[in-house]
Amino acid sequence: MTTIEQTSVDLSEPGHVAVGLVDTDVHPVAASVEELKGYAPAEWVDKIWPTGNAVIPVPHFYDTADSYKSMSMRVDATPPTGGFAGSDPEYAAKQLLIEAGVSIAVLEPMCDAQLPQAEHVLKSTYNDWLADVWLDKHNAHGRWRGSISVSAQTPDDAAREIERWAGHPYMAEVLMTPQTRGIPFGNPHFDPLYAAAARNGLPVATHLMGQTPFELIPYYPVGNPAHWHDFFASWPLLYVSHLMSLVFDGAFDRHPDLRVVFVEGGFTWAMPVMWRMDRIWEERRADLPHVRRRPSDYVREHVRFTTQPIEDADVTVYREYLEMMDLGDNIMFSTDYPHWSYDSPTWAINRFPKDQRERIMRGNATALYGLPATVRALPGEKVEGPEHD
Repeated sequence: MTTIEQTSVDLSEPGHVAVGLVDTDVHPVAASVEELKGYAPAEWVDKIWPTGNAVIPVPHFYDTADSYKSMSMRVDATPPTGGFAGSDPEYAAKQLLIEAGVSIAVLEPMCDAQLPQAEHVLKSTYNDWLADVWLDKHNAHGRWRGSISVSAQTPDDAAREIERWAGHPYMAEVLMTPQTRGIPFGNPHFDPLYAAAARNGLPVATHLMGQTPFELIPYYPVGNPAHWHDFFASWPLLYVSHLMSLVFDGAFDRHPDLRVVFVEGGFTWAMPVMWRMDRIWEERRADLPHVRRRPSDYVREHVRFTTQPIEDADVTVYREYLEMMDLGDNIMFSTDYPHWSYDSPTWAINRFPKDQRERIMRGNATALYGLPATVRALPGEKVEGPEHD
């Protein structure tokens, strides 16, 4: 058995270990509504949390009333002291950083609201909470990285929120929902948000938010999904539409330094979409004079995909497909902790071709987020990285 190859790093600083794994999709949860209220503007508290649904989603696809604890979380992720899975930074560090061997984890809180201004205030509140609880009080090891949550409904407010947090040493990206009320990502509507992110060297990540009311869940050509399974399996369809818009509507030409991360939508769909866009562009490029390069070139330069959920397919065939895709520079490992669909690093690494593993498990995320080569070691953690065949 061998481990991920490490580039040469200086380990002379006592108590430090080389970064071997970067997890690009971890979901921290507030311990309670009351905890979040302490970070919200006083005049908004009773407007945003009249029922608590801003924290605990309505279970549209489930029968249980105890939805947030059971509908999507690992049973063993519930802290021993009680509360929601993912609400205790120290217990999350034990499971993810020590036991799973993750060196650095990018935190992506899940929060959204129906009304534009309420959503902006809610996300701003989450940013204050995340910075204080996870990135300060429980980040002495410096291994949590945060996301600046912004509302896609109010891009000017989003730009100001990005500027407010851009100088924070542990804020690594901007996070927006892809449920954009019918406005595709390439639309100039988002230009203030993109300009602020690019100006500050922050990638823009997008992740579906499960707390939206049923009528705001992405509406597919054949109607709303009937089951959670439909909703989760068809998630990439939403990303396909946004990806095509980013390229064909010229977002990357208007913002050449913009980088976009599609989170938790898989990635095996990306190359066929790129092939199709290239073929259309070759035949009809006169219709798109602003698209000056092949669509696939834009995607390779500007877009990243996180790995989870990885298809549980025949390993040999899966590796062959990934080699054919040749997207090793565009894929970043993720676990989706603390959800039940969690992909273990030791399980996931065997799905990737050997010559792509270091980039996927560490290198691509390190480059995108500007992460350090070493981190402070935690008591009891493995330091050699996950084993693979």
